[in-house]
Amino acid sequence: MAEKILLFIIPFILFCFFAAAAEEAVYTLPGSVVVGEEIENNERMLEIKSSDWEGKNLSLADVLATYAGIQTRQMGGMGSFQSISIRGMPGKQIALAIDGVVLQSFGVADLGSIDLNQYEKVEVYKGFIPAKFAANGMGGVINLVSKDAAAKGGRFYASYGSHNSRILSMQASAPLTDSLFWTSNINYRASDNDFSYLNRNGTQYNTEDDFWTKRENAGYSQISGNHSWTFVQKRNIVLRAEHHSEEGGISGREHQVIKTARSANDGILASLEIEPKDKNIDFGFQGFTGIDKNMSVWHEPIDKMGYGEEERTEVGLLAKNVGGQGSFYFENIFLKTELHAYLSYQYLESRNKSVILSDYELSNTVFQASFAGTFAPIDFFNVRLNAASRHSRQKLESGYVRTFYMDGEFKERSKDLRSGRVSLNFGKTDSKWSSFFALGHYFRDPSVYELFSTAFGIVSNPNLKPEQGEQIEAGVAYKTKKSKLSATLFANSIRDRIIYHTSGMVTKPINAEAGKVYGIENELASELFSWLKINANATFQNPKNLPNEPKEQYYASMLFVLPYSFELTLDGEAHGLFYRDKAQRKNIPINSFYHAGLSYKPTPKTKFFFYAKNLSGGEYQNIYDAYPTPGRMFSLSYSHGL
Repeated sequence: MAEKILLFIIPFILFCFFAAAAEEAVYTLPGSVVVGEEIENNERMLEIKSSDWEGKNLSLADVLATYAGIQTRQMGGMGSFQSISIRGMPGKQIALAIDGVVLQSFGVADLGSIDLNQYEKVEVYKGFIPAKFAANGMGGVINLVSKDAAAKGGRFYASYGSHNSRILSMQASAPLTDSLFWTSNINYRASDNDFSYLNRNGTQYNTEDDFWTKRENAGYSQISGNHSWTFVQKRNIVLRAEHHSEEGGISGREHQVIKTARSANDGILASLEIEPKDKNIDFGFQGFTGIDKNMSVWHEPIDKMGYGEEERTEVGLLAKNVGGQGSFYFENIFLKTELHAYLSYQYLESRNKSVILSDYELSNTVFQASFAGTFAPIDFFNVRLNAASRHSRQKLESGYVRTFYMDGEFKERSKDLRSGRVSLNFGKTDSKWSSFFALGHYFRDPSVYELFSTAFGIVSNPNLKPEQGEQIEAGVAYKTKKSKLSATLFANSIRDRIIYHTSGMVTKPINAEAGKVYGIENELASELFSWLKINANATFQNPKNLPNEPKEQYYASMLFVLPYSFELTLDGEAHGLFYRDKAQRKNIPINSFYHAGLSYKPTPKTKFFFYAKNLSGGEYQNIYDAYPTPGRMFSLSYSHGL
């Protein structure tokens, strides 16, 4: 069946291309496929607006995976751990930011904990990291943009779906004075996550003792919100606060059901931004402070039988963050430059209740200077340079770092790293054709989690070397008044790649061999008729021995504008064969998925949306997937503007 889907999607994409090229009617591109803020450089920033996910109740990882070159992996239902890779670069290589403030991640950013109802749009930078983010990574940046405080009004959203999943969201905005605007967004979501799955009873290759059961101890709930106050003066001053509190059960792996284990995460992030005003020469500032606490509680192996309440293992980490970035901007008719100076201080306190785990208080200081400049001698050609220099320092303030069943001798660690990128860009903003070529060197300093683990079964390795590598891109795009088609060639290489190596019962992060991936992304957005809009993309790559990377990936979406204020969306996605391990022994077969949605707008401010996810398969599971994930799911949502 999956092979037939692949054969269908390829001709469909080709059909869309030829149909779009033949049309010249007036058209505005869908919001989910636009050129980003650096339009004059032809370097694409993917902008995904809330209208693209509202009513579908998708996670951030699900939304991102519908775009070319982005893969996703998850470990369960709502709230479960989810990560992505971009062009072969895994989640730990990708920076996550909220309103421009890069989060000080403990390791791989968990996209499953992000409630999209808080945000107005998502910006995705693939292949390069803009200077303004001061990010640590090689795979790009995901920036979540909050809803603006602009005018009086609000929004109410409610949804209910499979596995007792429920979502509530409320937004309100109002001008408090002529120069002060306020907005608040409060969200709640929860699910029992008691979906059916095939329990293989600990014998993956023996199907005779398999049985169907429901996932236990997997419930999840989260309350989150963000609030902002905008002062409109000579310079706009924006004060923001984001908070979240979530908890859920730790279900375990199939037959190893854990009865009472729980995890919890609480955090708050506040920022103050002074926006630049003068286009020719000006400065900006952004300061932030926050606290984040991750905790897990369980008892192994007694907990699998439902006991062990009084002798539980507790692990976790408390992080306190403060920092800021000053920016300087200069622009004239030929030259545009940005200078950024970033400083952050993080104080980490382990929350472990186990003699075999690290127990410490540790400081993490980062300073980074970044530069971006664009030289445009003629109106259809420009050169853009990016450069960054980063200094990081980790110091043990008290306690000890456990490296291998013994106390480590770690006291202090510091690194100096540098990156750079140059791009040549051709084509005016309003021209049909545009192209670019870019070459860059990037780095990623190991995360605190990799250097000083507080996770059960994973030991610390303060001697990890930074990952470094090079990236090459070349792209061409063609647009008409109703369509846009683009193709991007990419090649990524990485040295001293960090992997988790298991020996006996101990897992340790180590620097392994180099990794390479190269391929091509093809993307199309078009309005074939006034009642039909389509988006389609296909990625072909050679990931060699990189895990979780297919050689082919396809996605196609059709939006039908129907009479009487109805809209129908049909989505199809498919991936080729890929492997869970670098030895390429644990293969995940070719698979395809279908989704459908029907919306109805009785008034301009009211909308009902019915969405069905994964219509084709029910409960899909592969013997190499340790954590089963939900299959077919349904939801009904209601939104109303105030």
